[in-house]
Amino acid sequence: MTTPSSPGVDPRLVTALSTECESIGRALHHLGQNLSILQSQLVSVPAQMPVQVPPPAAPSHVPPLQQQYAPAPQQQYSPRPQQQYVSAPQQYVGAPYTRREPWWQRDGVISRLLAIAGVSVTLIGVVMLLVLAAQAGFFGPPLRVIGGAALSGGLIFAGFRVYGRPGGRIGAIALVATGLAGLYLDVMAASVLYGWLVVPVAMVVAFGIAAAGIAVAVKWDSEPLALLIVLGAALLAPVLTGAITLTLIGFLVAIQLAAFSAQLGREWKYLGLARTVPVVLALVVAVASGLISGATDSEAAQLVVCAILVAAIGLTSSVLVQRAGSPSRGGVPGGWSSATFVVATLPLIAVGLLLDRQMVAVLYGVTAALLLSGAAVGRALSANLRMSVAGAGALALLLCCAAGSPESLIAAVLLVVAMIFFGVAFSAGSRFVFALGSIFAAAGLIGFLVSVPPAALMTARAASAHLDAISALTGLAVIGVLIAGAWTIRRLKLVDENNIATIWALAGLGALYGLTCALVASGIEIWGAATGFVFGHSAATVVWMLAATSALVYGLNNRRHAHVMLGTGLALTGAALAKLFLFDLATLSGLVRGVAFLIVGLLLLLVGTRYARAFGKQEQVNSASSASQ
Repeated sequence: MTTPSSPGVDPRLVTALSTECESIGRALHHLGQNLSILQSQLVSVPAQMPVQVPPPAAPSHVPPLQQQYAPAPQQQYSPRPQQQYVSAPQQYVGAPYTRREPWWQRDGVISRLLAIAGVSVTLIGVVMLLVLAAQAGFFGPPLRVIGGAALSGGLIFAGFRVYGRPGGRIGAIALVATGLAGLYLDVMAASVLYGWLVVPVAMVVAFGIAAAGIAVAVKWDSEPLALLIVLGAALLAPVLTGAITLTLIGFLVAIQLAAFSAQLGREWKYLGLARTVPVVLALVVAVASGLISGATDSEAAQLVVCAILVAAIGLTSSVLVQRAGSPSRGGVPGGWSSATFVVATLPLIAVGLLLDRQMVAVLYGVTAALLLSGAAVGRALSANLRMSVAGAGALALLLCCAAGSPESLIAAVLLVVAMIFFGVAFSAGSRFVFALGSIFAAAGLIGFLVSVPPAALMTARAASAHLDAISALTGLAVIGVLIAGAWTIRRLKLVDENNIATIWALAGLGALYGLTCALVASGIEIWGAATGFVFGHSAATVVWMLAATSALVYGLNNRRHAHVMLGTGLALTGAALAKLFLFDLATLSGLVRGVAFLIVGLLLLLVGTRYARAFGKQEQVNSASSASQ
């Protein structure tokens, strides 16, 4: 049977369309071959010789597709398979390859290096004029100071003249930076070397010079200018004073204070550290010198005041630089600003070496209270600055605990502080606070193990030498900090829920050691060395078995953590039995030993019966399930 054709379709039209489709297909095939040949030719052209394509002439007529360029024989061009050149147009076609210039040939590099070298050499010459000429007796003091001021003023004037000319920005920055730094050093020389200005007045004048230079840097929007002024004056200032003195520290504080305003509203990353590091280094060196030579109480108090001032300037400037809406609040500029505050606190941490324990405790206690309370209520602070403030406060609190507590109480105090941090982390959900608490907990646990080693629990003589009421309290603090840490880890989801049983098992083992120490220490405090040692160890054995029973029962009731709890319970059971037969049997007296054996045996019977019932129920369930099938 044939299907009749539709009366509305013209067969000639169908034939014409088919012919045109075949013609288009042949044309596209030819076009693809030509593009492949052109691609192979472009690949063979050297990268340094760009292909010159002449502009096409306007044709008078368009030839038919069949008369277009036909591909040459395949063996003449030997084009590679097309799939090998998938990324070739991106590599070779387009802009010609440009060779990367060496760093010394880049625009402005040589001029910047020459400018920095010129600033350094010129400032060294100014210092030589002020110091070496004075030592050699050349010229007179007025001529030296006036000459330095005239040279600095001329450099500043030349810099402003050069700045407005084409290509004069780098030279202007170098000239102005040299002039202002030289003028700063000239004022220092007039005060320190010749005594023409009293030191407070000279510091005020120097502050004004530094502030004027920073204002010029802000106007020109040039952080290099501010850096050259600050570093040039700060690095050469010790040459004028001849040593690290309080006068030098005062002039460096003036630089630190005058330069911070340039960072407000700008992403100037390096200026903060540049203005802070010199005064910090000077203070640290002064503290070290005081330790070596023995600083007086007056000198130590002056260094403490300077360290507090530097830390306060660092904190205030970091808070203002990272205020809400500032471009330096977050990212890399915010990180540099927070690092500036951390560096500014280093002298405050170091200066405690010059004080006695009571003064150190007061100093670091007040510092910790201010910083930790500021981090707690300072919601407007950026995240990285807030963590920096909290970290510095925690370090101050750690030093306060170490300096203000008796040696026997240091571990207990650290563990109590760790529990407080864990409680705050639990309620606030803060991992950073948990990390701070972990530091205190680790320090406290290490201190506890050093003061109460396992060897102290082996004999009554060793126990009486190491254990006392404070040891008992510290052992209880160990239990508290381990439980609080495990709870906080679960609250913050620091480990997977399937592994939380492992955390609890480890915490329980550590808590058992702390409880054993507390029981033995309590027995010694109550009944004396011999009797208390016996009663403490018997109670510890019973507690070990109770913990083992609890772990085994918990494993039966919680299938999810049954594997970990079963292993922990069996390990504790083995440890309790080993202690019972190897230690208690040889050490404890008859009545106490019998009571310990009786209680441990009853607990073993209890847990054995409980497991037998559990497995019996499981067998009934399996039998019923198989019968129903």
